[in-house]
Amino acid sequence: MRVFISFLVILFGFVMVHAQTIESETSGIEGDSQTTNPIPNPANRALALRALEDTGLLLIPESTNDRVMAFDPISGDLVDPDFIPADATNLSTPICAIMGFTGESILVSDQIEDGVLEYGLDGTFIGWFAPAGGPDTSILDNIRGIALSSNNTLLVTVGSGSNADTIVEFDSSGNLLGNFVAQASGGLDSPFDVFGRASDYLVGGITSDFIHSYDLTGAFLSNFSPCNTFPEQIAAAAGGNVLVANFSGTESGIMEFTSAGSLVGIYDPASVGGYRGVYELPNGNILTSNGSGVHEIDRSGNLIETKIAGVSARFIEFAPPIVSIPAMGAVKFFIFAIGLVIVALILLRKNRAA
Repeated sequence: MRVFISFLVILFGFVMVHAQTIESETSGIEGDSQTTNPIPNPANRALALRALEDTGLLLIPESTNDRVMAFDPISGDLVDPDFIPADATNLSTPICAIMGFTGESILVSDQIEDGVLEYGLDGTFIGWFAPAGGPDTSILDNIRGIALSSNNTLLVTVGSGSNADTIVEFDSSGNLLGNFVAQASGGLDSPFDVFGRASDYLVGGITSDFIHSYDLTGAFLSNFSPCNTFPEQIAAAAGGNVLVANFSGTESGIMEFTSAGSLVGIYDPASVGGYRGVYELPNGNILTSNGSGVHEIDRSGNLIETKIAGVSARFIEFAPPIVSIPAMGAVKFFIFAIGLVIVALILLRKNRAA
């Protein structure tokens, strides 16, 4: 009898811890952050900026230190853990970091701050981006994934408040345009990410337990696929396939679907779990993030390498290569020099003709 009671106590404890984990993930409320901020390394920043001009970067927020890390998009290796340095003043639970509209800033969604903040490529805080003017929980509350739309607007997932279960749309200045996906459209309940494809947007509902499909105007099309039970980031894979980082449930792992929504496989190394972010590397392996760090796994369910440990890592977004200001200056100077040569040749010809 004592053994049975002990078993029930252990089981109850496990259930309670699991429930608390789900609640924490849903709300974004974590334990205490680090009391001492990491010190950025200028050499790492120089490497990251150089990579941003060449190959681009993978941007991954982490909510242990409230910063954004930069990784190599080819190898998945860490380049700069402090691409946006620790900023506990403005960030609480940063979830998703994407390149801004002009390619000159980074937009970061924060689950607790209820909005999108803007940072320079040098890592400095620029200001509040959306909603323009500051937080407004009647518009955004408990936000998670964000994306730029094909119409050059910002799409933001909303999980709580009076405008819950929507995808909200803002213009390139952070001004509210309205709800892109109407409240609870198609049964959407607690969206965690929005992912654009050529002809639709995929949105994962962590309470509706589906990946929902919406057309390019935000109207509901169909349920792309069921997902048990906590789909977080959605990303592209080779051949048009779709990857979903599923945090928990009977299908916990990196789920892969065909473009039509048929399940291809679930990749779940025993030592990882709690999947949040996902990105397919050029070698065919998968970079994923969770509450303990950033990891490379393969499609056989093996952990290949942990890229960084000890941080609560979030979504993985590709920031494409940009043309640097010095490079732009060199191009302009080259064109100017060619112009001077042409003018000189024209004048020389005129002088000879005279």
